Amino acid sequence: MVRATARRSLAPVLAAAALGAAVLGALALASCDFLKTTPFPGFADCTDISADLGDRIDEIASGETDISYDLQVVAATGKEPRLLLLVEPPSSDEGEGFDYKGKLIFLKEDLSVVGTASVATSLDYFSKPYSYTHDGDTILAGYTVLTQDGGSTTGKLGVATGLEGFAFTNGTETYVFASLSGEYASFDISYRGYNDTSWGNFLTGTLPILPSSARPSSSSENYDNLGYQLVGLYYDAGTTEITFVLSEPAEGRIIAARMTLAAATDGTTPLLDYSGAWAVPASAWPVCVEADRPSLAATDSGLFLVRRDGWMEFYPWTATGTLALTGEAARVVGDRSLTRPYAFLDRYSSGGSSYMYRFDPASRMLTRYTEWWR
Repeated sequence: MVRATARRSLAPVLAAAALGAAVLGALALASCDFLKTTPFPGFADCTDISADLGDRIDEIASGETDISYDLQVVAATGKEPRLLLLVEPPSSDEGEGFDYKGKLIFLKEDLSVVGTASVATSLDYFSKPYSYTHDGDTILAGYTVLTQDGGSTTGKLGVATGLEGFAFTNGTETYVFASLSGEYASFDISYRGYNDTSWGNFLTGTLPILPSSARPSSSSENYDNLGYQLVGLYYDAGTTEITFVLSEPAEGRIIAARMTLAAATDGTTPLLDYSGAWAVPASAWPVCVEADRPSLAATDSGLFLVRRDGWMEFYPWTATGTLALTGEAARVVGDRSLTRPYAFLDRYSSGGSSYMYRFDPASRMLTRYTEWWR
């Protein structure tokens, strides 16, 4: 009797399976527009090329599975972009102390590997910011200066520089901007500048975010939550403007504003009260920030925001002049997995090909996608 019952119930199961297969087949043939309204990644049919980095990661991680990853694109005017994948196995071993094992894999924009970088000692480590440096031939990773292929260390910044921020080069100098070290949210951004081969520090200071008259009293309730966090930055070499992207945790929104490099480093002009040649009122978007520091990337054409609910949004803004949105935000279903890092090579102003990169820790595949956001 039990067997007969099992046989009778098999038919509807097989029918349901066949129907499911048909639905999946139809979805596989769907266009990008349809995918944007389904639980599947909306950029699925924008896939360009992929690279399996499993063997290289095995060489770095030695069988470890609890690995952290970070993905960054480094670009500068007139320089070939570099894609950096940071692979960090556990560095603390009970009884042996701290022994940093992280390495940076350097790739070209077509995903071909050009080298792997290690730190000089186990006490060093790789971290943000990443950028081309002022000599144009080396790359900054944290406070370590490396060749473009990661082959050798050519210099270092001082360790206590309040890094973990954002950096760029204007061709002769390297600038680092960061939220104030140790503060959850603040009303100032710290900056440092470097311009010689020994990486001497020629400029330090703070950029006020608000004028003093607009700041709440330090005795205000939840004062530590009322400030801002620097979560994105883009430098335009043509106009010398910096686009700053700030998170306002207490309000659950993103603030973006532009300022020239000269104004940003004069130490007195507030970012959100700037009235210079490029007068820029702050632009703000309520984005329901669910993390202290949201995953986003600022580029010359707009802001990419990876949301925790699986959506990815692109907010376009004008390339020069007043900072403003130039239409509705483009939304696409991204990934609900927060372990997949993204990086963007956005060539809006130069007219070249633009790409999005995604690394999947589960498959250890690095994939390049063609532009989906226009």
